[in-house]
Amino acid sequence: MALQLLISWAILSTFLVVAHLVSAHFALTFPAPLSAMLALFIALQLGLVKLHWLLPGTQPLLNFMPLFFVPAAAKVVEHSPLISEHWLVLLLCLFLVPALGLISIGFLMQKLRGAS
Repeated sequence: MALQLLISWAILSTFLVVAHLVSAHFALTFPAPLSAMLALFIALQLGLVKLHWLLPGTQPLLNFMPLFFVPAAAKVVEHSPLISEHWLVLLLCLFLVPALGLISIGFLMQKLRGAS
């Protein structure tokens, strides 16, 4: 069991370290942990990494995942007067701006596809 745990952590750490090295080498602004997760997802989909290799190291993290969100939830509660005061601006920022961005990109892609 300990060997499986070490193998799982080694795989996860390798993806993260390689992502950090690639980000540093190419001066990318994309966060290395996100690119590591994307690379790991692709490796899982291609069958290069098997899910059962990762489960021993990831299962404990998933069991305690809600604890990672407690500080964020506490800050939301702490700032609830500010949030209730500016709820309309926050609502627009969270929903309207992304929706307009997606619609704009959709129209742009339709124009570009029609032009080719």
